[in-house]
Amino acid sequence: MGKEKRRFGRLLGHLFRERQIYHRSDGVVHFIKLSSRTQVIFASILFGALLWVAYASVNVVFKEQIIIAKDEQRRDEQAAYRRRLQNSERAYEEVSSLNFIYSREFEAALKKLESQHDTLRALVENKSSLDVQMRGLAETLSAAGAPGGRQLRGTNRVMIDPVGREPTPRQSRVSALRQEALDSVIDQEIAEGIENEVLTDMRMKTAQLSASQVVLLAGIEEKMQRSIAELDQILRHTGAAAELLPKANDREFGLQVLASAQAPEVEAELMGQGGPFIPVDDEEDTLVTGTYAETVSRVQSKLTELAALSGVVRSVPIGSPVLNRHRQTSGYGVRWDPFKRSRRTRHYGLDFAAARRTPIVATAPGRVVRAGTWSSYGKIVEIDHGNGFRTRYAHLDRINTRVGKIVELNDVIGLMGSTGRSTATHLHYEVIYKGRQVDPERFIEAGRYVFES
Repeated sequence: MGKEKRRFGRLLGHLFRERQIYHRSDGVVHFIKLSSRTQVIFASILFGALLWVAYASVNVVFKEQIIIAKDEQRRDEQAAYRRRLQNSERAYEEVSSLNFIYSREFEAALKKLESQHDTLRALVENKSSLDVQMRGLAETLSAAGAPGGRQLRGTNRVMIDPVGREPTPRQSRVSALRQEALDSVIDQEIAEGIENEVLTDMRMKTAQLSASQVVLLAGIEEKMQRSIAELDQILRHTGAAAELLPKANDREFGLQVLASAQAPEVEAELMGQGGPFIPVDDEEDTLVTGTYAETVSRVQSKLTELAALSGVVRSVPIGSPVLNRHRQTSGYGVRWDPFKRSRRTRHYGLDFAAARRTPIVATAPGRVVRAGTWSSYGKIVEIDHGNGFRTRYAHLDRINTRVGKIVELNDVIGLMGSTGRSTATHLHYEVIYKGRQVDPERFIEAGRYVFES
């Protein structure tokens, strides 16, 4: 260390030898003596100044670059932030748009299902009201029992089967119909709009519900078709179908019958409803479209046809005038006269014998147009049932009604007797259609046997 210091000292001494600076001014010479130490100090100061200048220059240059780099970095960060913000806004807009689509689709599906449900409910309620009327008619007719006033025994009560059975199993028909309806609804609904898993699932479930409703409507249509065939057979069995069926196909008449149908009185207090009767196929409802609307239209058409048929059938005198035990003593047509036994005469009605003062009932709803004594008929009641039908009840012991009174099926209108041209207690019963007597037995059979099936 000592040698190195001495060597360094000698080097400094050699580099910074003592120097004299001479300066002459006005003939006078001056000199300045610069020692080695002074030179070292000045050199150090100069070197330090140079270092400072260099450092300051470099610092200024690099600081500007740093500032520029930081500005670029800040701009990049701002651009990245703006991009992220834009992406977030786009994602939010997409979510909002999707939520709006979900909401719109859900509301549309809900409105459609509600509309379909209301349509289905209206059809079912109208059909139920009609069934109540027909069931009441069937129960009233079945009270007449078998010929002679005896109640039928056992469960084999089907005397006439007016409608053939379908050869195809019902389950397979229902499955095929459900698949057909589902495919139709899916083709119409799911193919529309954007593709989305949630929407597709919702549309699929909506389509399945619609298909189920279509199947339910088809079942109602099938039952109504069978009922229509049964009622049609009743009219044909009476022999008056040719003139009555056009009336049964009258749509306006069917709508009037539907409008007059009411729920049972026992349910009236619990099922209060109101408003005008508006058939389903007259509703301008754009929500119910496609397969469902086509099925509803068919069902409504069948319902109107069934209502018209039931209205016609209820006006036809297909009941029995005697509900108590009785027997038929004379038929319709040519017979031996009960007083002049040697002569054959025409008999335009049926004679029923029973105990004296047995109740005689109306065979269909109508208005009493005659109630009193008339020629050889004795005490007689005549009822107008509409659609050209009238019934006569003769030889009564007592009349329990008056002219102008509205009677219903099985209302008591008198008591059996033997007034007028009569050999003993009995009822002479006639059915008159458009002014001409027809065979009452065909009407009684149609009402008794078919409705008891």
